[in-house]
Amino acid sequence: MRKFLTLSILLALISVPTFGQIYIPIPIGGIGKAVMPEHGFLPGKAFKFYPTINKFDFSGLKLRVELFDFRDSLKLSKINCSDLEFTNTSEFKNPESIYKVGQYLDTLFKQSNAILDLNSTDTLQVELEGIDVRLIGFGYIRVHGLCQMKVKYHNFSKTYCVDITDADKNSPVSSNAFVTRKTATRILASAAIREVIEQFFVDLQTLQNETQ
Repeated sequence: MRKFLTLSILLALISVPTFGQIYIPIPIGGIGKAVMPEHGFLPGKAFKFYPTINKFDFSGLKLRVELFDFRDSLKLSKINCSDLEFTNTSEFKNPESIYKVGQYLDTLFKQSNAILDLNSTDTLQVELEGIDVRLIGFGYIRVHGLCQMKVKYHNFSKTYCVDITDADKNSPVSSNAFVTRKTATRILASAAIREVIEQFFVDLQTLQNETQ
């Protein structure tokens, strides 16, 4: 059953188990920061929001962005673009990680000259379907960030997914970087969220150009 949460009751509901889909209006104001501290769920480096690789300009497009967490109902074992199976042993299995996705959407839309307005009638829906990180290999470890989301906008609907590693050119950290495994997984999870959002931005830019 879908649960529609308003800003006034988000904190109350986030503390109890949820079995449907969590709805979060964006921007989420100070609530996300209250639930998700700057340094994430576990001690270590702060969770960083990386800018898109390419630059986008949505020319003041005013949107109502609605974020849904479908992970609990879908229970994906892996995403469409990767053969790696989820272990769901990282900090990102936490239900509160949806707030990081919300903050990411808020950050990247604003950086791309879009106006997020809860009163706008132009609605964009984003559904988080899965997110995980994996450490693959023995001795020489490859870090993977896995993320899948579905986006619905007007008559447009598409599922985006990414399996980004620390060897990929868009990775914020190289495979030779001297960082802890915890920090590396946090970086690659952040990069995976960024990559999925950027995939959608490419399509949104095309959709916007077609209507002008």
